[in-house]
Amino acid sequence: MPHIRVRGLPFEDLESIGDILVENLAEITDTPNSHFTLEFQTTSYLVVGGASPAYPFFEVLWFDRGDEVKAKVARAIEDLTRPLVESGQDITVLFRDLQGKDYYENGEHF
Repeated sequence: MPHIRVRGLPFEDLESIGDILVENLAEITDTPNSHFTLEFQTTSYLVVGGASPAYPFFEVLWFDRGDEVKAKVARAIEDLTRPLVESGQDITVLFRDLQGKDYYENGEHF
């Protein structure tokens, strides 16, 4: 934990930044890098009129670390992803704060 789901970015691009992304986020959050998981999701975007080009979307599932850390994480994701996308393309980061009471690992409450 944290678990980061990524869509709208080619797998090769995520793979190219994956190690440094985890290292940077581990430092920002003071969390061992072995606790991070990056999940690549294949997604098709649709709008009125049909298919739409994808844009990078990072969904961060974690235990809340406060707004200051969220801002630093979002900036780190932006900084690493921006060179991989077209100018002006959106990069979205969504945080989902988990509750400890809802988290189990190997059948045991965390």
